[in-house]
Amino acid sequence: MYEEASNSTILMLLHTAVYPFLAALIVSIVAGKLLRASSYLGYLGGFIVGLGLIHSGLSFPPNQAIDYYSVTTLIGIASVLCLTLINSLTLRFSASFVLFGLSFYFLLNPVLKHSGLVISLSWAFSCAIVTLIYHLLIQEKVQETVKFKTNNERSISPLLLPIGLMITAGAAAPVISIGGSLLIGQLLGALGAALFGDVAVSYFIKATKSHSAIPAFLILGGLITQSHVLADIPLNVMLMLVASCFVTPLATALGNKLSNKQSTFIIIGQTIVSILISGLSLWLVWPESSLY
Repeated sequence: MYEEASNSTILMLLHTAVYPFLAALIVSIVAGKLLRASSYLGYLGGFIVGLGLIHSGLSFPPNQAIDYYSVTTLIGIASVLCLTLINSLTLRFSASFVLFGLSFYFLLNPVLKHSGLVISLSWAFSCAIVTLIYHLLIQEKVQETVKFKTNNERSISPLLLPIGLMITAGAAAPVISIGGSLLIGQLLGALGAALFGDVAVSYFIKATKSHSAIPAFLILGGLITQSHVLADIPLNVMLMLVASCFVTPLATALGNKLSNKQSTFIIIGQTIVSILISGLSLWLVWPESSLY
């Protein structure tokens, strides 16, 4: 019995962390180094691998809420293309808002449809607004750090946004796993591992970053929101976890051309805030009965 439990734990670790990380490494290298494409495709590829392994019933076209993360991935890519290719500011934000709303509508409607169309649209609208605010915060910073330094010094600054989301996902994973849904908690772990693989490759090959945090925020926001709608995580816990996503964008918005030392302090600050929120959230969601 203990051997079966050990094998199950190892398999869960492989599906949640190891395989998504390795997949993100491979896709990031191919996309960033060989194809000269943005390496955000790396963490999306890693997350899809984790999604397929963790959610064994994954289907396309989707027929349940979790299946729609494959659609969210495609919407994330489309939103990056819109933000990159559309010159008109009004048109760019309008298209982005529609795409953000569609992503959350697809993820939440399979459950919320029983409450009526108005409720589903209200959730989608609210989540799209939050995502748009995140984009507005990072817009100028993305333009400033779209290229790495040309000398031999590697800069952490362009990677702050995906690092911040990686830390948030990792800190939220145990909260969701213990408090509501092991499946969603595992997917948060897979996203964090995939982001780590993407960040590692991007740092060493000095890949360009262009709005690369938007797809990650869509997936992370979807997972945190689903934890409330699908898994009954308390609303105040959901809001705290979402708020922790904004620590790094707010910190980076305060400074221009951040040095590696300043970037390190921002990462430490994000880590401290995420751990504190995770600890408080665990205290709020911890079940009264034994976990075993």
